[in-house]
Amino acid sequence: MNKQPESEIFTIPDRRCKRCGGLLTSAEAIRDGYGSCCLRKMRQEARAKEQLRNQCSLFNDEEGER
Repeated sequence: MNKQPESEIFTIPDRRCKRCGGLLTSAEAIRDGYGSCCLRKMRQEARAKEQLRNQCSLFNDEEGER
């Protein structure tokens, strides 16, 4: 049997992305809880939601509701 010395064995901390369940291996991703793609998508969605919230329509009443 070829047994590796313990000094050659290493571990990679892994966690799962809160959005897609993908494997996270970088320190930043583990800290944030999201992979880079999911974090970018979440930020884009938040910006789009904020833009929609700030828009008004001709069909809105005085309080800004439909």
